[in-house]
Amino acid sequence: MKQIIKTALCAIALSASLTGWAQGTDNNKFVVKAYANIGLGDAVKLNSNLPGISSSSSAYDYGVDFGWTFWQKQRHSLEANIGIAYSASSVKMNLKNLDYTYSAAADADMDNDSYIRHYESVNLNQKYSLGRFTVPVYLSYGYRCTNWLKVHADLGVALGFKVSSKLSELTGNGHCYGIYPQYDNLKIEESYLNDFGDNAYAKSTGDAPTANSFACSIFADTGVEFRIYGPLAADLSFRYAAGLTNQYKSVFKEIEPIDSRNAPVTYTVADGTQVKSLTDYAKSSKLSLISLKFTLIYRF
Repeated sequence: MKQIIKTALCAIALSASLTGWAQGTDNNKFVVKAYANIGLGDAVKLNSNLPGISSSSSAYDYGVDFGWTFWQKQRHSLEANIGIAYSASSVKMNLKNLDYTYSAAADADMDNDSYIRHYESVNLNQKYSLGRFTVPVYLSYGYRCTNWLKVHADLGVALGFKVSSKLSELTGNGHCYGIYPQYDNLKIEESYLNDFGDNAYAKSTGDAPTANSFACSIFADTGVEFRIYGPLAADLSFRYAAGLTNQYKSVFKEIEPIDSRNAPVTYTVADGTQVKSLTDYAKSSKLSLISLKFTLIYRF
């Protein structure tokens, strides 16, 4: 009987101790948060000045934030945070059935003649990958519902710096022919001359995207933090991020008329067929993303 009583008293004392420890963690001023943020749906809103372009995109990021609770009253708290993260996004763009014509100079002809170059039914599929180091800075408001449950809302800004940008994939096809006005509008479309005829496009003919070296976005989070044990907690949040700057540079703001400089597919004897990055025709390419964020938290 005495042993049972001792065991019960020890259990009560341990429970009280753990409860006190759990409550005491709210008095800790500092926090480290390791997280992964997975995008839901399209990540980049693209608006192009080239007709017939469609796009889809995705994004994710992961990193570590460091926070300091600078105000606390009863169940309420305010926390300042700064972090470092790696953010990755991919954009798939499709250009379907574009026909155009431009004047080709002598360097686009094997016999050094100028002519009119025609492209019919150009179909392109391109995928780009972009990586950035990101510095998020944000304010977090928290309300503790119970010893083990806390809800929060965050608002902040993220500063991104480009570390990589590449063309990950390019496929496509098109048909091309030349008209020579100086030879009574002679039409040539045989494949042995100037890459005329049917053509298949591959990554080796594509240009890399021109990404901005700096990007800025604002974001808002809302989520629930669950205490695991002592100073450890897990958090599940939803985030919305909106870009303030474009992800990619707009190289060709005007494409009327289409010429040898701004045409999506061009040819010279020296370089062969070249396919421009479809991001060059983007009037805007801003982040617009809803994501799910998983975080492991340590308070001390």
